[in-house]
Amino acid sequence: MLQINVGSGQRPFKKPWVNVDMNPKWRPDVVADGASMPMFEDGSADVIVLHHTLEHFGCGEATPLIQECNRILCRGGSLLVFVPDMRALTQMWNIGRLTTQVFLTNVYGAYMDSEADRHKWGYDRPSLIQFLAGAASWATVHAFDWRPIPAADIAYDSWILAVEAQK
Repeated sequence: MLQINVGSGQRPFKKPWVNVDMNPKWRPDVVADGASMPMFEDGSADVIVLHHTLEHFGCGEATPLIQECNRILCRGGSLLVFVPDMRALTQMWNIGRLTTQVFLTNVYGAYMDSEADRHKWGYDRPSLIQFLAGAASWATVHAFDWRPIPAADIAYDSWILAVEAQK
């Protein structure tokens, strides 16, 4: 069972996960751009996670990434996508339940000496589902149920949006 964490950055998952990142400073298992991962065969992965990765691509720029994940996933496999929920963040900030620092870090990203750290696009649930459904052929795209994922360090908070695309 192959499990891939694409865009692992500073939050790699424990084995048996394969951590992929384009920046070698994070010491991933595989240094690669998520939009081109020829080291993985067609239909070879059961699960691929984009944990706070998709927001680092500008409007329309992430389609090749989603298509590559779709290629690598086996039939019935899942792409799990976790991003800041722009609608929830804004609502919570507007009523004073989030500090400006937390709000703006989720909007713009936490710059750590690389332009790749910056957030370039944002989603709410409808727009993320629409984007994923339009980027590749999926059997279903729906809200993720937050079931535990062994050995995966998934951040959970009320402003994190989670969606599952199943092939």
